[in-house]
Amino acid sequence: TMTQIGIYGANYKLSILITLFIQAYRYAAEPFFFSQEKKKGSKKLYANIMTYFVIIVCTIFLFVMFYLDVLKYFINNEDLWVGLSIVPILLAANVCLGIYYNLSIWYKLANKTGYGALISILGAVITIVLNLIFIPIMGYAGAAWTTLVCYFTMVIVSYVLGQKNYPIPYDLKRIGTYVGLGMLLFLTSDFLISD
Repeated sequence: TMTQIGIYGANYKLSILITLFIQAYRYAAEPFFFSQEKKKGSKKLYANIMTYFVIIVCTIFLFVMFYLDVLKYFINNEDLWVGLSIVPILLAANVCLGIYYNLSIWYKLANKTGYGALISILGAVITIVLNLIFIPIMGYAGAAWTTLVCYFTMVIVSYVLGQKNYPIPYDLKRIGTYVGLGMLLFLTSDFLISD
């Protein structure tokens, strides 16, 4: 229904902070990655950049969630606030999208852009199939979960293919720690506020 679309659209706007950062980052990062490609230690540099990128997007995620009570006023129709529960899901989805953009440098540097097209097609198929399954059951929340599952799958597929074709030594332990810590802080604050 139009109401469901309105709720989803309005609450999606609150996840835009991460999207804006990712877009700005992409414009700066891609030319930089290409300029560093032939230099010694470039892969280690890419790995370090990914770690710092994850720290920043996790910080933005927490900022939006901690200040959601204030930020929700950007949605000028209080009736649409019922959808605030999907904001963390959409933020997490955008974190995954940012990580995917970071990972996707491998097929550009390795000149295997066909992989990028295949991953995008996979994402589109997941989106269509899961939306058809989830939206009738969960409404706008189904669309949010579909977005998260889609981007998360693209991250995993891109990482696996990238490590085979253009291995970059990402520090998965550190990245996992930062993501885990971010989720723990969010869940703890959510639990304390809801009590």
